[in-house]
Amino acid sequence: MSFFFTDTVFWVNHKYRCQIEDIVCYYDSRAASYSTPTYPSNFSTTNCTHYIYDGIGVTSLGDVRVLSSYDTSSGFADFQALRKNANIKLFVQLGSDRDGSKSLTNAIAGRCERLVNSVAIFLDQYNFDGVEIDRRTNDFDKGALARFINRLRARLYMINKQLSVSVSAQLIDAYDITSLSLYADMINFHAYNFTGTFTSTANLAPLFSAGSATSAVSVNSTLTSWLAAGARRNKINLVVPAFGQTYLLASEAQNGVGARATGPGTAGSNTKRAGLVARYEFCTLTSYTAATDAAAATAYFFSGKNWVSIETEDTLVQKYTYVLDNGLAGVGIYTLDLDDATNTCTKGAYRVAELAYQYFTDA
Repeated sequence: MSFFFTDTVFWVNHKYRCQIEDIVCYYDSRAASYSTPTYPSNFSTTNCTHYIYDGIGVTSLGDVRVLSSYDTSSGFADFQALRKNANIKLFVQLGSDRDGSKSLTNAIAGRCERLVNSVAIFLDQYNFDGVEIDRRTNDFDKGALARFINRLRARLYMINKQLSVSVSAQLIDAYDITSLSLYADMINFHAYNFTGTFTSTANLAPLFSAGSATSAVSVNSTLTSWLAAGARRNKINLVVPAFGQTYLLASEAQNGVGARATGPGTAGSNTKRAGLVARYEFCTLTSYTAATDAAAATAYFFSGKNWVSIETEDTLVQKYTYVLDNGLAGVGIYTLDLDDATNTCTKGAYRVAELAYQYFTDA
């Protein structure tokens, strides 16, 4: 099995081609508790411009809530040590999926001022350069979110901190896009996992819509809608997944995109999350057959009843080319701890992030 294939299809529009500014790399602090852990100190060789620490939540009353004792005992401190290596920006993400979204939704709607002050105090206390508000759900009032982002931007400006918002690409109607574009320093555009179900196999992050029900929504179709709604190109970072999405096929004989599935695939040996496999976990599995979905500019792999959609080097380069050709601010890597931290795949450590650095530096 190889993570590289050669049947590439590049989409080129030289009107917007320019040098990108951002390589935004996420860290999920759950990785510190894996049997083979990944810590912030492992990222000393990476070349990201921004690092985002996923690890804090919020109460319904508007107070910031630390989710793990690891964060305050050593996680935040190890994360801050990354500053020794480069002129980088360190963010903390508010609204981790471990915390759920209801408390953040309630705090934004009913405790806006308290939450604004709590975030500002927290950033100062732990020496973060900025905060990312994670709103990759549709269970909130977009007017309340817009008011919160406005107030938070004003407060952070006073203490020289930055503001990022992470969004789900397909939930365009859930956001006041004009407000996000005005007040956020970055909009991290998570354009993957468009179906959200495991009833049939689907490309994790199709670059283009292939005209079928399994991939009618894509990176290109969602970004086009956001830009038409007024999103600013120079604020958007296209976030690519470093992980693979796994399925259990209903039948070994039906193994293409859109094949019927009975549920998520078996959890990875280290990450232990059903339906997800880290890059370093997948590349050690040698029995898979590789296939391409050229119309969607994606690849998938199957072995028996196991089916995986994951980025290859080729599909990553196509997405990085797309970022350049559309004049976006940059890319995001979700997450570094799901990338190949120890060069298990023999392509180089943190290959997803390093490929972005090499590609954009040479562009």
